[in-house]
Amino acid sequence: MERNYGLQPPIPLGLKSAAGFLLIFIIWQGGTLLWFNLLHILIPATRSGLPQLITLYLSFSFLILGVYMITRYFFKIPFRIFLFEGKRPDFRKFAIYFVWYFTALILYVFVDIAMHPQAFTLNFDPLPWLGVLIVTAPLILFQSAAEEILFRGYMYRMFRSLRGGVFWSILVTSLIFTLLHGFNPEMLHYGIFGPLYYLLVALFLGTVACHTNGLAAPIGIHFATNIFNTSIWGYGTSTLENMGLQNIVYRHTLDMPFAFFGIFVIVISYVAFQVFKHKRNRS
Repeated sequence: MERNYGLQPPIPLGLKSAAGFLLIFIIWQGGTLLWFNLLHILIPATRSGLPQLITLYLSFSFLILGVYMITRYFFKIPFRIFLFEGKRPDFRKFAIYFVWYFTALILYVFVDIAMHPQAFTLNFDPLPWLGVLIVTAPLILFQSAAEEILFRGYMYRMFRSLRGGVFWSILVTSLIFTLLHGFNPEMLHYGIFGPLYYLLVALFLGTVACHTNGLAAPIGIHFATNIFNTSIWGYGTSTLENMGLQNIVYRHTLDMPFAFFGIFVIVISYVAFQVFKHKRNRS
């Protein structure tokens, strides 16, 4: 299978695409700021707890709006063509990668519990857990898809047409993803392993987008990661700790080097499987 994802329809790197990215960011952050201020005035309950988290997830509508407006009116690309490159949405690929990565994360937490039992507390209350999951799962999917549309969608295309474009698409989008996620106060609390964790995840998501020729698989992985971090386990110092989420297990302090190593093993296992699959198909 040829790896042509990101070439058509093109968003070539240049002043126009860079200005488009800047406008997307302004629409996203500006709309989010107005959204928060308006809701905090009209509905004070949205200032804390689960309502605050729901408000945060809904703010990613402005990110989708920004990408839509720039692709549609700057580059004259219909949004459906931008998302799917003229193909049908690949729900099967999304489901396969979601289930695979979510299962891998469940295995990871079992290993972590086996190795560090004193670090965990069982925190499962079935009915509240299910209620929060039903409310938040669609919003988490929306937020995960929005980020992938920006990073592995718009930004990936900006660098794809360059010589060695796949390399630059994956590298640059991963560095910016890491800058936005890995250098926040929560992650910097863990030293270098916070940014390194996000860099590894971003490089993996970019590689999967290239390998699978689309956004379905990286959205599945991103969704699996976020649903795991909001419903399966929680941990001390998490920015989501006081936002009304319900978890099955609670880790008192996050061992970021161990988390980085766990994700590294998952990534290497995926790469090894794909290499084995490729060699078997050639023989």
